[in-house]
Amino acid sequence: METVEIIGIAASVLVLISFLFKNIRTIRIISIVGCIVFVVYGLLIGALSIWLLNGILILVHIYFLIRMRKGKKPTQQQTAATQPAQATQPIKPVRHEGQRLGTFSHDSFDKKGLRSRPSFVASDID
Repeated sequence: METVEIIGIAASVLVLISFLFKNIRTIRIISIVGCIVFVVYGLLIGALSIWLLNGILILVHIYFLIRMRKGKKPTQQQTAATQPAQATQPIKPVRHEGQRLGTFSHDSFDKKGLRSRPSFVASDID
């Protein structure tokens, strides 16, 4: 196996390993190392697309690491992406004549108790 091929495999393994961590700082640091190795690999094989993309990714990772170090809070979109979605009202079981039919959230109904979303009727299929 050629040295260049080993460098490419090492870069791939580093990027793969970065996905095994939960800590975003660790993920970014290992990704930076993997990107650096990919830049070297791309330069050795003369592949502009590989070394350019990974060079840009290094800058992106460094930018976010600096933001983390300065203690900037994540934006609302970043926070929402990392937290599980929550219903505005608790989900309650639905019963009809003693049988449990499923669950619904209070947001399925408007203030007058009318359904705010269209209901599905089996006869609509025909």
